[in-house]
Amino acid sequence: MEWAVFWRIVEGARAEAGSDTERVAQVLLRRLCALTPDEIEQFEELWFQAQDELYRWPIRDAATLLLGPFDDDDFLAVQDWIVSHGRQTMRRVQDDPDNLVELAPDRHNARIDWFCGLPLEAHIAATGAPLAIDGPSGPDTPVGTPADLTDENHTRQRFPKLTAYLDANPWIERPWERAAS
Repeated sequence: MEWAVFWRIVEGARAEAGSDTERVAQVLLRRLCALTPDEIEQFEELWFQAQDELYRWPIRDAATLLLGPFDDDDFLAVQDWIVSHGRQTMRRVQDDPDNLVELAPDRHNARIDWFCGLPLEAHIAATGAPLAIDGPSGPDTPVGTPADLTDENHTRQRFPKLTAYLDANPWIERPWERAAS
C-alpha cells in the first residue's frame, strides 16, 4: 500500500465522519473491512510508521500541556488520535508541536483508544484469523529530550499557542503549578 492510499483511507474516514472521532473510528473500520487481508496488514504497518513519526518528546510535551500528564499507553492513543486527523495535521504537529493546539476542540477524544485494534478486527472479519504483525517496532522511548515543563518561562517561550490556550482555560492543570505544590 502506498502512503497516498493510506492517507486517502484515513482522511476519507475523517471527511465522512467529520469532527466525531468515535465515528471516524467506525468509518475507518468499515473501510478496512473492504480491503484485502494483505492491504489490511500494509495499512497497519503504515499506521505504526505514522505513530513512530510522532513518538518525539516535543510532541509528548505539547500533548502534556494540552491534555495533562499521561503514561506511555495514553501517548499511543494520543498518537493515534493525531494520525486520525490526517496527513496535513500530522505534518503541522511534527513541524511545530505547538500546533497541537489546533486539535483542542477534540481534546476529549485524545486519550480514548478508538483506533488501536481496528486493523486486527478487520483482518479477523476478512480471514477469521488475527494479524501476523506483532505491533509497533519503533523506539522504546520518545526521540529527543523532554522539556522541563515546570519551568513556566521556558514553556511559554517554547509553546506560546498552547500556553495561551491554558491561560484561556484555567481549569486545565499547568505543569509549573504542579511543581510548586
